[in-house]
Amino acid sequence: MKIKHTDGRFYVGDVNAPDAVLDYRFIDDKTVQAYHTETTEAVRGQGVAGALFEAFINYVVDHDLRVRADCSYVDKKMKEDDVYAMRMV
Repeated sequence: MKIKHTDGRFYVGDVNAPDAVLDYRFIDDKTVQAYHTETTEAVRGQGVAGALFEAFINYVVDHDLRVRADCSYVDKKMKEDDVYAMRMV
């Protein structure tokens, strides 16, 4: 599985019809809002959402960003790890 990244989106599959996405947007220079994660039925249960989250959180850490987790999946995953939870706003 290859995780791809464009401005505001981590995804798996074709850019025009992805199998899974994690969408985010910048609120300011140091804060991103994670607002949507979705997987298609074809990849559900295969750890794809978790892989998207890992790619997203690596991006957050690498760029020293804070996260407003408006997506329930991202919110849950961030709260599971104290290090990630510290990055939440």
